[in-house]
Amino acid sequence: MKRWVYQLSLGLLAITACSPTLEQMAPPVSPAMAANSKVSERNLQLGRAAYIAHCGRCHEYQLPDSVSDEDWHIVVPGMAWNASLSKQDEIAIRQYLIAAKSK
Repeated sequence: MKRWVYQLSLGLLAITACSPTLEQMAPPVSPAMAANSKVSERNLQLGRAAYIAHCGRCHEYQLPDSVSDEDWHIVVPGMAWNASLSKQDEIAIRQYLIAAKSK
């Protein structure tokens, strides 16, 4: 194998090894998450599913902690409008992202 192909392969491996996983980008819903957020597990599951299905289509997923609660209230409606999501999906995604933030 050519040396540059080998070096490129190693570089790509290093980048992907450091990239956040889906579990970090979209932590699973837990009973504690639902209790702390006062949002039902079902609604949080719907939000997580919509987040995974839609938010990575146009841009990289954002870690829930990367945006403040106040800013999620601004960012999510704009992104939902851009993606032609339903109001139900918009609300569920916002609730999930805020609930998924580490406290």
